[in-house]
Amino acid sequence: MPRKIEKNAKSKEEALRLAAEEFGVPVEELSFTVEREIGKGILGKLLGREVIISAWVTKEAEEEQRIRETRELRRKKMEQQKAAEEAAKAAEEAERREKHAARAEKPKRPAPEKKAEPKAETAPKAPVSAPKTEKELSPAEKKRREVTEKSVSDAQYFAETLIHMMGLEDAKIEAKNGGKSVDVTVSGERMGLLIGKRGDTLDAVQYLTSLYVNKEKNSYIKVNIDTEGYRAKREETLVRLAKSLERRVLREGHDIELEPMSPNERRIIHAALQSSEDVKTYSVGEEPNRKVVIALQD
Repeated sequence: MPRKIEKNAKSKEEALRLAAEEFGVPVEELSFTVEREIGKGILGKLLGREVIISAWVTKEAEEEQRIRETRELRRKKMEQQKAAEEAAKAAEEAERREKHAARAEKPKRPAPEKKAEPKAETAPKAPVSAPKTEKELSPAEKKRREVTEKSVSDAQYFAETLIHMMGLEDAKIEAKNGGKSVDVTVSGERMGLLIGKRGDTLDAVQYLTSLYVNKEKNSYIKVNIDTEGYRAKREETLVRLAKSLERRVLREGHDIELEPMSPNERRIIHAALQSSEDVKTYSVGEEPNRKVVIALQD
């Protein structure tokens, strides 16, 4: 049975959008029924309107069956292709052996003697050094990569100043040493203003804070800024979206190009589908309009 969820909002469209976001699928893939509408007409203008819907992903069983059939066809095609390649290799090897045997039967003429020429001296190649591991770092290098109390206090000061200048004077900012990064947590009202559209504002604040923390360092100390668990929720949504689009690519048989995303969000999409045997991902375009493409495996 398809899983159903209920959503309420000021309009049917908004309720559908919320349901699609929770399922991690486009609105077009949902079926729904309106359970209740509150506040039609004049009453709605006075008290506000509310629409309650039940929504579910349509034809999930049929989609899964089509995906299984597509995978089975691809598997058989790959097996046939592999068998044909092995047969061609075997034929080439047999032909090569026959030619070798024919050459071996011919009488060989003695090859004329060649005078040995002195070998030119070549300069030895410089060894390619591998990246240093944590144990191989010098004490000075380790110190430059270390998250210190100053790094934490710098992040606290800059993030607090910047966020309060944005008009969020009541926001509480807490920076702490996360081991390999400085982790900054922001709490308070109107955090949607800090997050911005798809986290753009939050990413910008994080980037500027990182520049300030690393202004006097030779190496990079990572800074993470989050509020209301947005980063984890956004990652979960993107993973669901990636899986949904994987099914859509298999169902429709053509590539899908996503909207422009930040480098971090593109990494989440790539990681979600990197183990897929059916699809592959790659990025196209230039920043800030670089996009992820999901395509069938070759």
